[in-house]
Parts: sequence; structure tokens; C-alpha cells
Amino acid sequence: MSEVNKFIHNIVPTTAEDKQVVIEFLRKFFFRDEPLILGINMLEDNDSLAKLENYCFNFVDNGLAFKAVSPNGDLIGVVLNNLTYRVDREKNNENEDDAKDNTKFNIITAFLDKVEREADVFQKFPNVDRVMDIKIISVDESFRGQGVCKALIDKTIEIALENECPMVYVECSSYFSAKAAERLGFECIYTLYFRDYLDENGEVIFKTPPPHDSSKVYVLHL
Repeated sequence: MSEVNKFIHNIVPTTAEDKQVVIEFLRKFFFRDEPLILGINMLEDNDSLAKLENYCFNFVDNGLAFKAVSPNGDLIGVVLNNLTYRVDREKNNENEDDAKDNTKFNIITAFLDKVEREADVFQKFPNVDRVMDIKIISVDESFRGQGVCKALIDKTIEIALENECPMVYVECSSYFSAKAAERLGFECIYTLYFRDYLDENGEVIFKTPPPHDSSKVYVLHL
């Protein structure tokens, strides 16, 4: 019976009251494993970590984020989502030259902006007017391989359909998250290898630990 119970978890929406516990969870299970963060040693940069935490705060109580809770009430997984509309993406592309400071956080956002721009999901799929964008998904390492990630994705699909959203979109800079997306039936539409993303001196910017070698964009048609 204990083996069965081990796999039981509830998926519930996150609220403003969850902000601090979600950030503490992400510090423990996401920030320290994320290849882009490791690739530029951002864990040592408190200013950039604060910017990342503020970025995450934006999604915790937007009505699209969920947490996985174990039977004894422990937080064991989080997914932060955002609904992105074609018109918003087109406006963002027009404003992409906005000035940014040179923190490590902005080195990451510049990279992700490039990935998003070149993946160009709305150009590839002209009939799609909005996508449910998975910004962050993270599972407690002691609960990985127990269906928590799939349950969070399933809930994301459910909220996407409620919002008349025909597609779920996710950028994976982790080899493991990319493999998880493939297992769940997502289609890869874009790849950028870290070795090809260079600074003005021709140096690789993200020196990621193996097996993380690229950022991939995946979509799931609903």
C-alpha cells in the first residue's frame, strides 16, 4: 500500500500566499540545476538572483500556475505558466532593442529572447493566436520519476483548454527537461546549441555542464 501512496499528489493553483514558499522551493530545486544559471555562475550573483526571483513572482498568482502537494502537505512540484498572445509577441519583437543592464540575469533573458524570436512559433503556426507558455517547471528531486511532472503538465493542458488555447509551448535548456517533453509528446521546433552562442570575442557564453548542450523549443498541439 505504501508504494501506491507514494505516487499520490494533489495539483492545486498557487496563490499570492504561496509566493515565498514557491521561491524557496525554486532556490532549492530549480536555480541550482538550471544549465543557463550554472553556465554563467549566476548562483554567485545576488543581484541577478533577486531579479530572477522577481521575475518568478509575476507568475505565481496569475491564475495559471500550479503546485504539486504530497499527501502530508509538502510542496513537491511547481509549474509557472503564462498566456502569450500573437499580438503581444509581435509588440515585443518591435521593442527588442530596449536598453538592458549587463547583469547575468539579463545575459540569460537576452539568450531566451533570441530563442523565442528565432523559434517564431506564431510564424510557424499561422492559425495559432495564443500559446500557453511554460515558464518554469520544477520537481523535488526525491519525487522525480513519480509522475509529478506529467501531472503538472496535464494541469497546464487543462488550463490552456479552458483559455481556448490551441498549443502549449516550452523552452528547455536542460537535457532532462527536453527528454521529458519528448516523452509527453511535445514536438521540437527549434534548437540553439550553446557552443554556437558567442560573445563579441568569439567565446562561448554559457559553459554548461554535460549533458546540457542546447536550448530546444517544444510545442504540443491541443
